Parts: sequence; C-alpha cells; structure tokens
Amino acid sequence: MTIEDDIACLKQIPLFRSLPKPRLKLVALMGEKLHFEAGTKIIAEGERPEGVYFIMAGEVELSHEREDGRTKRFRFETGSIFGDVPMLCDQPYVGEVIATSDASALRLPRDLFFELLETIPDFSIALSRDLASRLYKLADAVLHSEKVH
Repeated sequence: MTIEDDIACLKQIPLFRSLPKPRLKLVALMGEKLHFEAGTKIIAEGERPEGVYFIMAGEVELSHEREDGRTKRFRFETGSIFGDVPMLCDQPYVGEVIATSDASALRLPRDLFFELLETIPDFSIALSRDLASRLYKLADAVLHSEKVH
C-alpha cells in the first residue's frame, strides 16, 4: 500500500475524517500497520496499553471468562478503536483481545495519540463522541439485559 492508500483508509474511520491531510500523513507514517490472522491473541488480559488500535478491516473481540465459567464478549468491527479507554484511564486491559477474523489495524503509539488529542480539537471531539456512543450502547445493553456487541 502507498501512503496515499493509507490516508484514504484512515479517512474511512470517523475519528480521522476531520483531520487535515498533513496530520493524516503523520498518522499513516507513524502508525504501525499490523495484520492478525483469525484466532490471534492481540492483547493479554492485564496487559498495560502501549498504543491505540484502529481496526482497518475485520473484527476483534475483547473477552473475559468469569469465575462461573461464562465468557463475556465485546466486539470491535472495521472502523472501531480499542485501547483508548485503558490508556486514558491508565489501567490494564480488563480482558484479552483476539482477532475473530483476519484483521488489519493501525496501532498509534501512546505519544502520538496524546499529541493528536492535545493539538487537534476536532480529533478530541470525535473521540469524545465515540466514547460517549460506546458508553451509551453499553448502558443500554446492561439496563435491558441485551448481549453487548
């Protein structure tokens, strides 16, 4: 893929739509492009976040096996972000993250993620909206006893 292809992919992710092209280029150059085969463990439960992942294609799942043997799952699809919540809270991952399909992701290192938050108000607002949307879906699922996905 060329840098222009990477920028075009980034523009498909809602958090990056408002970023000016020079910033998108910086993200594309500084972000680490990763590919995971289905079944690959990406993050271990209890691991500290070192970066934020943007799912460019495919699906991954955050899961935690409870003491009663039941497993709770939360799915992230193309265009989703994960790793931001534990990084912003300075907490470890509450479950393991596994690719449920072949997936590609862009991993932004901690420093670049926080630089974007500090220097680009539109990025901070987009992240806030994304976090609020996820919180709303989670609250709705918990309150209505629906499956969280």
